[in-house]
Amino acid sequence: MFKCLLCVVIAFLPVDCWYSGESCFAGDRAGSCKPLSNCPSLVREIKNAGNPMPNYIRKKLQNLGCGFDNDEPLICCSSYSNVDESEQQDQSNNNPDPWSSKPVDQTGANGNKNPNPINSHNVGGEEDNNKRGNDDNESSIQYHRTAPNIQYHRNLDLLPNDCGPIEGERVFGGNRTRLFEMPWMVLLSYDSARGIRLSCGGTLITQWYVLTAAHCVSFLGSKLKLREVILGEYDTRKDPDCERNEGEQFCAPNVRNVRIDSVLPHPGYTPKTLRDDIGLIRLAEPADFSSDSMKPICLPKTPEILSQKLEGLRGVVAGWGATEDGLQSPVLLSVDLPIISNTECQNIYNGSPEIYDTQLCAGGVPDKDSCGGDSGGPLLYPGKNKGVGVRYIQRGIVSYGSKRCGIGGYPGVYTRVVNYMDWILDNISD
Repeated sequence: MFKCLLCVVIAFLPVDCWYSGESCFAGDRAGSCKPLSNCPSLVREIKNAGNPMPNYIRKKLQNLGCGFDNDEPLICCSSYSNVDESEQQDQSNNNPDPWSSKPVDQTGANGNKNPNPINSHNVGGEEDNNKRGNDDNESSIQYHRTAPNIQYHRNLDLLPNDCGPIEGERVFGGNRTRLFEMPWMVLLSYDSARGIRLSCGGTLITQWYVLTAAHCVSFLGSKLKLREVILGEYDTRKDPDCERNEGEQFCAPNVRNVRIDSVLPHPGYTPKTLRDDIGLIRLAEPADFSSDSMKPICLPKTPEILSQKLEGLRGVVAGWGATEDGLQSPVLLSVDLPIISNTECQNIYNGSPEIYDTQLCAGGVPDKDSCGGDSGGPLLYPGKNKGVGVRYIQRGIVSYGSKRCGIGGYPGVYTRVVNYMDWILDNISD
């Protein structure tokens, strides 16, 4: 009964899910990701709440969801009782649930108390978020509500102009891409308890740097360690990748597994707010842009593109994430999705989690969505790049979305790249 119930009520989960038994946070309390039936305190709470299930219980189950073990939903079960009697009484009177505005820990937190999102030196430290007051205090860290002015930034010339080539015959609609179609795409490789795991994606923005999501490189937990970056990948089953066109076979160079020199997640990111979900990886050796399978993506640079309104347009998302059969695709896929306003997105999710100005939403189309394994990958929309004409420009980074990918009406949430262009430029070098 609880298994079926949880499948229904878990409507909103982060893009990536984690293994049963991994550490997580149930509200502000450390817990373990496990089947609902193995969490007696939560089972008792559900039974005591009665039938039909109250809305605050539904919200709690949504926010405690942490993935699936095969087809069985998992929840973050705290080692302490989730709700005492006084809280139950308050909630039965329709007071807000204490977890209802707390998004689920996206990456299987490592058991340490959450760090100060403002000061990167506090990562893994002992300061409790609750002691700092409101996590969303705007005075504590500056966020660009409009695009930053980067026209005279000292590092602007480090971003290549010859980037983001568009295939002239591209077909939209959730399709297998062609060889060399998106040569800026990279895969991140992790060491896990089950061996090497290919999970998040990212994009080449210079020869030395990959742009990805912060949750792909931080708060990974003790069972997951970022290993290397795979460049020039297309079909994970083959190396080299080959494709036949008009009777002639074309093959790409072998993929390159590149070591990581350094990792920089945005210091404002925490799994509790899911804000500032952006990160940079510096490679230990440069990508070879003379190869057809390795090219950079364009980033928003010109005033026109930095100020462009995207709502109502259709962007392109690419990745090796889960498909409609629930399995991760071995071949790079892409899908075109409508970009919607943040107001509409916020209304769809009823305020939990909060959608910030530094994020954008796309999707809500049945059977078309970013999904598990797509995290860190790009949301693209063409624009005119200086000196080279119309090219793909990265507008978003896959951050989180509905665990049941492709549910009509539920869009995915992306980090809005234009709002972080000054941060990106501040932190890259040649």
